[in-house]
Amino acid sequence: MTPMSLRFAILTALSEKESTGSELARRFDRSFAYFWSTTHQQIYRELDQLERAGWVLKAEDPAQESRGRPRTFSITERGTQELCRWLASEPELPRVRDVVGVRLRAAAVLGDPEAVRPLLTEQLERHRARLAEYERIEQRDFATEPDVRTALQHLVLRSGMTTESGGIQWCEEALRRLDRLAEADSAADRPVTPSSG
Repeated sequence: MTPMSLRFAILTALSEKESTGSELARRFDRSFAYFWSTTHQQIYRELDQLERAGWVLKAEDPAQESRGRPRTFSITERGTQELCRWLASEPELPRVRDVVGVRLRAAAVLGDPEAVRPLLTEQLERHRARLAEYERIEQRDFATEPDVRTALQHLVLRSGMTTESGGIQWCEEALRRLDRLAEADSAADRPVTPSSG
């Protein structure tokens, strides 16, 4: 995705429901964070830029402001048009940055496969925990799919579940491979007993 994609994630969220900045940040923490990682500061900064561009509108309610209540943001017609344009555009493939892959390569170069075992074990537990969380969300929110919106949101969740299942499979395979390497190394270190002849 392009660097501008946070703005489209925000526009999508505001299309679903008008929100204050803090409500929007909480919604990102609760649901969008599973597929779009961002900070509250980035959300507020992007909201300001979207408002200046005329893509979102901050509710002008003097009563809210005088009582110290945060103002609500909503998507404008122009924002909806930009969201539609973006949806129809060619997506840019995300850059791959895999720290586990780099560490495995380093372990290979250094001849120390056991150095990555703790990392692989930790990754396995993270994948299992995330998959369990996604399964809870699926049971809670997607028991039925009454409309297109729910069906498409379910597809987003299923994508995450597939990713976590694949991560579990790969980590288990990698740990089995480390076990075999350790066994082979241990066998090579054992003294050879001469056969009696």
